[in-house]
Amino acid sequence: MNTSNHARRLFCLLIFLLFAGAAGAVQEDDEIDVEEAVEAVEAIEQAEARDELPEEAAEPPPEEATEPDDAEPVQEEDLVEEDVAADEPDAATDPQPEQAEERPETGEPPAEATDPDPAPSTPETFTLQGHPVFSPDQAERVYGPLVRYLNETLPYRFDLRLSRDFHRYWLDARRGETPDLVIEEAHMTAFRMQRDDYSPLVAAAAPMSYSLMARAEHEGAGLADFIGRPVSSMPSPSLGYLVLARWYDNPMQQPVVLSNASSWLDAIEIVFAAEAEAAIVPRTLAERYVNLERVQTSREFPGLTLSASPAVPEGIREEIRQAMLILHEDDDYIAVLHELDLEQFVEAEPGAYEGLEEWLRAVTRAF
Repeated sequence: MNTSNHARRLFCLLIFLLFAGAAGAVQEDDEIDVEEAVEAVEAIEQAEARDELPEEAAEPPPEEATEPDDAEPVQEEDLVEEDVAADEPDAATDPQPEQAEERPETGEPPAEATDPDPAPSTPETFTLQGHPVFSPDQAERVYGPLVRYLNETLPYRFDLRLSRDFHRYWLDARRGETPDLVIEEAHMTAFRMQRDDYSPLVAAAAPMSYSLMARAEHEGAGLADFIGRPVSSMPSPSLGYLVLARWYDNPMQQPVVLSNASSWLDAIEIVFAAEAEAAIVPRTLAERYVNLERVQTSREFPGLTLSASPAVPEGIREEIRQAMLILHEDDDYIAVLHELDLEQFVEAEPGAYEGLEEWLRAVTRAF
């Protein structure tokens, strides 16, 4: 391109000089302005360049596609096969149902036959609520042997539950807590039977009664002789406290009831400590302390009773009943009855508890 441009410029310059000499219009003394001639030639070249530039920009030279020498031409059949392969699902990611369900037949037994034996199931667990006529430490010693007996003779598990005092015990009962098994006094058993549909299973063979026992100097005294005097008792709603309250039904003529005893034995010891003139105690203690004067004795009630809630199946209730009925025949568990201060259990009669919940009426009105 540079060589052709120079040639063109020289050619234009020669034409211009020849044209000037042939015209003869130039005088001899006039000098030809070479620079003007060069400018004229450049102007002509610029004009030609503007005319050629749009054509070169509009039509850029096509680039030739280069192919490898060893490339083979693509056949139409190959394109068709590639399209079909693209439409088919990948066999690795979308297995056929028949393939997923196939299992090699090796002749081995199924997996269930080779599994180890399952672990033995946990035995059914039941709670046994103890009556709070003992301090917590004493209650563990009194009711613990009974729970161990049931655990060792029946295929179930029994857990002991204790309340720290009569107040907490009564609040839990009023709030509707229903332990599986409860061993308690007859009036509380009647309360649970009437409200929570408990079933009495067994009761102590000897009936329960309560007596007001006084020091020896009160020989021949009556109930009126203790009005305004200190009398020891366990807290309400123990049956002994309720018996004492019925004896002194006139609110203006009552003894000073000291209901801070932690057990019935503690109530007796308060009398011996000269902190009270008399104490209300159950039949077993009244018979034991012959050196005390018996002032008054209540009616008889069913003995200490074991009852079951509706949550305990009927078949298990019967197993528990039978185990308790033969307890006195087993010399290995004689400590159970000894701690409970009983001789033996007998089958409970539901009719014997009818109406005993009325003894709690005065207490329920206070809550």
